[in-house]
Amino acid sequence: MAITKPSKSILKKCPNCEKLAVAKFRPFCSSRCSQLDLSKWLNENYRVPVVEIDDFDEEEFLDEEN
Repeated sequence: MAITKPSKSILKKCPNCEKLAVAKFRPFCSSRCSQLDLSKWLNENYRVPVVEIDDFDEEEFLDEEN
């Protein structure tokens, strides 16, 4: 019986504390780290960047006098 080396996908590190990730909590190492990450999202410490586009034409909203 040959011993095989685990694939790299199993040996990922926890994004919070750098410990090895556990399959049950992947990509985190524990429930605590997953809850800490969730709280950062809920407190808006993490944000997804948004590019706002101005959809209206300014000429449509100018006064008739101008």
